[in-house]
Amino acid sequence: MRRGMASILKDDLRAVRRVAIVGGTHGNERNGVGIATHLLANPDAAKRPSFETTVLLANPAAIEQNRRYVDEDLNRCFTAHKLHKLQPCPTRESKFARRLDFELGPKCDAERAVDLVIDLHNTTSDCGYALMMSRTDALSHAVCAALGPRVRCCEWADAPEHSVLPSCGRAGFTLEVGPVACGITDVETYRETLRLVHAALDFVHARNVALEAGAAPPTA
Repeated sequence: MRRGMASILKDDLRAVRRVAIVGGTHGNERNGVGIATHLLANPDAAKRPSFETTVLLANPAAIEQNRRYVDEDLNRCFTAHKLHKLQPCPTRESKFARRLDFELGPKCDAERAVDLVIDLHNTTSDCGYALMMSRTDALSHAVCAALGPRVRCCEWADAPEHSVLPSCGRAGFTLEVGPVACGITDVETYRETLRLVHAALDFVHARNVALEAGAAPPTA
């Protein structure tokens, strides 16, 4: 947990023009499924004046079956090898991964279609509310710090490449919530997660406004 990293990492001072909110990367993690479904039905709720927001349900086959995945874990499919090998996709999740990478990235390009990916998960582990991100992701660290002391900032283990969905964007994090049983929606957790999503969007908008005015980005 490194809340102080937000002040150490250098902000690249690039405005955020597109945010993606993703639910259902694991089909039985109903917290994110419910929030993404809500925002798809109420698109104005996710809108902010300074950027475009896209809302996605990542794994519709697993969501329909209320299972973590159908053929393989979608959140292990976002490696360059799996995304860009020439062979046909052998599983439903590998097909979804290529489609998502095309919309969010592509990961192999220096410029990505989406500036910030928010991937919604829940877990049976007692993690509370946690944002998980790359150690070098200054924007995600800044978002986490802005959400307040109740939210833990966690870093992915150092690796040559990360296989998780948020790694497709220019920046991105997993919003993990627990403990919540798989296959159900916990009302209190759902409401607090939705509040955090809105707070994250508000922070990104405030940062854009500050950058447009030539001011320093907001800090926690």
